[in-house]
Amino acid sequence: MKKRINYFIKTYFYFNNQEKKGVFSLLILIVVFQILALLFNPFFEPKKQLVEATVLNDFLVSNAIQNSNDFSKDFQFKKATFAKQDFEKNNTFKSYSKDSSYSSKKVFVKLPLEMNSCDSASLVYLPKIGPALASRIINYRNRLGGFYNLEQLCEIYGFKEDFLYDLEGKIWIDKTLVKPILLNTISLTELKTHPYFKYTLSQAVINYRKQHGVFVEMEDLKKIKLVNDSIYNLISPYCFINK
Repeated sequence: MKKRINYFIKTYFYFNNQEKKGVFSLLILIVVFQILALLFNPFFEPKKQLVEATVLNDFLVSNAIQNSNDFSKDFQFKKATFAKQDFEKNNTFKSYSKDSSYSSKKVFVKLPLEMNSCDSASLVYLPKIGPALASRIINYRNRLGGFYNLEQLCEIYGFKEDFLYDLEGKIWIDKTLVKPILLNTISLTELKTHPYFKYTLSQAVINYRKQHGVFVEMEDLKKIKLVNDSIYNLISPYCFINK
């Protein structure tokens, strides 16, 4: 048996001197290449990959945080937008005055807004109405003694006719709050400050009263030469015959 094994080894694993040198050289080359592989590709590559992975992870985390912040801001914006839409749907809201010239206290506004009793702080929350226009509305209302129809707002500088379409359903007029002009006792000084009378018409009214006595009925205004139908329709809602 032993002879057979020795015969098998000698037969199939026999190397002459040249082949032995070749195998030995090949083994040396394999060892050299393995050493070079360890020297020029040691544990640095996995570490590099680890660093790259860490950088990528930090980027993803940072990006996720930024997206989270953006989502939070967007959510807050949409929340505020929905709140405003909800107010417009229910016609009521409360908020701070937009203009620094007003008080910083909360202003409660209920729609529709009555134009003869509201203040400028409430007006600025209406569409198209800014602080300057709100101030002009209040000043003109005080000079008139109150509004008797919404079209009178178009007489105010800066108030365009199409604003009335934007304000439809949001404002109204209480005619009972209009301050009357007492035709039989008002003085020229008081009457001429009214935007519809001014000096010329005011003087004509006072002169008529002096010449013909007190006004008995509203139609007496038409006896004044300056008062045509258009002027009469304009001033009659403010006039009152006091005894």
